[in-house]
Amino acid sequence: MMEYGQYNDLWKEIHMLSEETVQANIDLKGKALLPIHWGAFSLSLHKWCEPVERLSKEAQIKNVIITTPMVGECIIIGEKYPNEKW
Repeated sequence: MMEYGQYNDLWKEIHMLSEETVQANIDLKGKALLPIHWGAFSLSLHKWCEPVERLSKEAQIKNVIITTPMVGECIIIGEKYPNEKW
């Protein structure tokens, strides 16, 4: 689980950018990336869906598995990683 979303170039010390989140998952040797804090509220200047779209693109480039379960959807670590688009 990695903190992500509601970013801005001026807030780099507060929230990671897409590329940083994917790289952090790689650095930590994560098997799958579950981004958190990206879909609750619009607090930044970017569009609501931009964080997950940008993260998905970067994850695909770097061959990182991401999972973005719907609210209440179960994740079974090592077996089931929901990946439906919001």
